[in-house]
Amino acid sequence: MNSLAFPPARRLSGAVRVPPSKSATNRALVLAALSRTPVQVIDPLDAEDPRALLACLETMGARVSRVSGGISLHGPLSGGRDVAVLDAKDSGTAARFLLAVAAATGGEFRVTGSKRLCERPMGELFSALRSLGAGIREEGASGCLPVLVSGGKLSGGSVAVDASRSSQFLSALMLAGAAGVDIEVRASGPVASAPYAALTAETLRAFGHGVDGAGPWRVSRGVRSPERYEIPGDFSSAIPLLAAVGAAGGDILLEGLTWPSPEADAGAVPVLEKMGVRISAERGGLAARADSRAVAAVQVVAADFPDAVPALAALAVFAPGESRFDGIAHLRFKESDRLASLADILGRAGALASAEGGALVVRGGLAGRASASLPTFRDHRMAMAAGVLAVGRPGVRIEDPDCVGKSYPGFFRDLDSLCER
Repeated sequence: MNSLAFPPARRLSGAVRVPPSKSATNRALVLAALSRTPVQVIDPLDAEDPRALLACLETMGARVSRVSGGISLHGPLSGGRDVAVLDAKDSGTAARFLLAVAAATGGEFRVTGSKRLCERPMGELFSALRSLGAGIREEGASGCLPVLVSGGKLSGGSVAVDASRSSQFLSALMLAGAAGVDIEVRASGPVASAPYAALTAETLRAFGHGVDGAGPWRVSRGVRSPERYEIPGDFSSAIPLLAAVGAAGGDILLEGLTWPSPEADAGAVPVLEKMGVRISAERGGLAARADSRAVAAVQVVAADFPDAVPALAALAVFAPGESRFDGIAHLRFKESDRLASLADILGRAGALASAEGGALVVRGGLAGRASASLPTFRDHRMAMAAGVLAVGRPGVRIEDPDCVGKSYPGFFRDLDSLCER
């Protein structure tokens, strides 16, 4: 496993263009693959997660070609005479979306993934799909991948799903409506990361499908897809860079972002402002300015923007006092157990941090050894959080930095380009 020694910065300055949105890319790829006519997806994210999803959609019969600025793809989707293997690799989003689409598509499909993905929860989605008539045979641990899906048996109607561990269960069922099954989807209780379900509804409408309501959602397949769909910039990738300017101070511009934004992690922008990062919309992006000596602690319910929590927690290390991030129990079911991972990483960096139930508590200040080797647990968000720590703390070495390839392959290159040393 390789590692990266990342020197601290005196300040951050300059401009970078953030990657396209992973969330928007994944939804657009599925909906374009379900279209009867070609859809040009412009500026899609080129990273491990969307690549895995696109490969699976091609296995299901999606026609894919390269066009200027992006890719063109369309259906129809179908299974072959043999069982089609859909390997989502590390992507929970891809796996959950594929489960619903496969259930609505004729054929036999085995949905599987990496060791960690086969440990992540899927049972709530299995139960919801079965209630609609789907044939799902579990081949691994109960409620987990791999599974064999007998497609084409999905019926329409109303379905409730427990989305307390992932809003992707809601989104997957909504996407089944675009596959030709009229469906009403509702949550049976609290929803983790609720803005992502709203993003799915918005994307469905952009692709011409009928969506009524805002939870429950009534989804019906449309008759006309757009010829072109452009992917916006990714707030999940922007938040660590915005947190880094808070940790080191300085003045940066992140290009390719629109404000306001429906992206879930855009909800972390006001939190960063409370922590002392001054953010404004400028010249086709967001400008951020901060004084590293003026970082403030926060107490916030972060249930709606969970992917931003690692970067926010890393910035909280530099704030006097105690920061608390509540409502984030669902972070235990991500690429790593992010509550445990964060407590470990922040502790190795010299901070006091603890996971308490569904919350993370960070006490500002750094102590301990002059150097710190930070594990990343094969989790891209942990690696980015380590980058935030590195710009403000000398002696940081980041283990397995290449895991950022899941969503932002150029993260450390871009972060380094902003650093003045």
